[in-house]
Amino acid sequence: MRLAAAAAWGIFFVANAQRIDVVPFFNDLRRLYGVDYTGVGALLSAYLFGYVLAQIPAGLAADNLPARRVTLAGLAGMTVTSALFAFTAGYRAALALRFLMGVAAAALYSSTVKQMLGAAANRGAAMGILQSGAGAGTVAALFLMPLASRWTGVSGIFLAPAAATAAVLVAAVLWLPPGGARRAAATEPGLRQIAGIARQRTFVYLSGSVFAALFSAYGITAWLPTYLANDFGFGRSAAGGMVAVVNVVLLAASPVAGMLSDRLGARTPVILAGYAGLVTSFALLAAVRAIAGIVVSTVLAGAGLALTLPVLTTLTTDLFGIERAGIAVSLNLAVGQVASTISGVLFGYVLDATRSFTLAWLLGLAVALLGFAPVSALRRIERRGRLGAAPDSPG
Repeated sequence: MRLAAAAAWGIFFVANAQRIDVVPFFNDLRRLYGVDYTGVGALLSAYLFGYVLAQIPAGLAADNLPARRVTLAGLAGMTVTSALFAFTAGYRAALALRFLMGVAAAALYSSTVKQMLGAAANRGAAMGILQSGAGAGTVAALFLMPLASRWTGVSGIFLAPAAATAAVLVAAVLWLPPGGARRAAATEPGLRQIAGIARQRTFVYLSGSVFAALFSAYGITAWLPTYLANDFGFGRSAAGGMVAVVNVVLLAASPVAGMLSDRLGARTPVILAGYAGLVTSFALLAAVRAIAGIVVSTVLAGAGLALTLPVLTTLTTDLFGIERAGIAVSLNLAVGQVASTISGVLFGYVLDATRSFTLAWLLGLAVALLGFAPVSALRRIERRGRLGAAPDSPG
């Protein structure tokens, strides 16, 4: 089981590193491809677009096919497309490859969650370990890759995540458990499987919780570097290092959050504590114009995300059962990507209209506060002992 956990950790590491690894190199890629900032921003958007489009089909595949097979197919696709991206000098080809990388990544998350949580005695601890892999991948992409690029050059540095993905593919072939939970009713139409989850009140509460958490996550991590540069004069490396603090804390705290939810025998108190951390983080950014306050805010943001994101995924498997975890987790991920997209647009609109980061942080604070409502509803369900119960009526 330890070797399987190591392989699954590696899957989360490479998936998150590959997603964000173009961001520190926007200026370099702009010169390489001869495009403007909109053009290089599209390299990130193309990945996310492919990820969102393929997310629900990937969840259906994880529930109706052997989950291990879905994971290996995603890793193989990611290895090939990321290696080709490292060598391509044409912008259109790079854009298409980033889209295909997103499609391949969609096959990784829900299938890996399904395999590992289905086999784990303590689901919260297992999910916390996986989430720490995601945090480590983000740190590697935003901090270690820019450092290494001094010796390899920009084109060469993108071979690193491709090589890492190939290594993880080998580890997954060797160590991931065969088979995995599979739905008995695999002949049920896909739309009916999706509707069977999406129409439940519990899913509405879960998706609302995920929306608020991902909105908060992207609000802080995407806009904090610009805030530090504009209002405090930070350089690129210093600003990136400050954002890396969020992911380092996420990496370290996620296993602890998962184990805590296992020990308590309840997920929602941990999630509520996470929202308290996110609210406090935004409040500090809005109210305290000092570096010390920002440092404390980043630590609270990382802890808040650790207490919400992995525990919400674990709660999803508790509520809907491991047999339907693929679709349920994928639907929540799709909602999360919508939240991240809206977050970028709204924060940007507020900044364009007001030139005030304080108002932007207050917007994040308001959304984080709204997250308490759906989690409180999930808390009532948990107290009634309805985990794994029959579907609720549509709501």
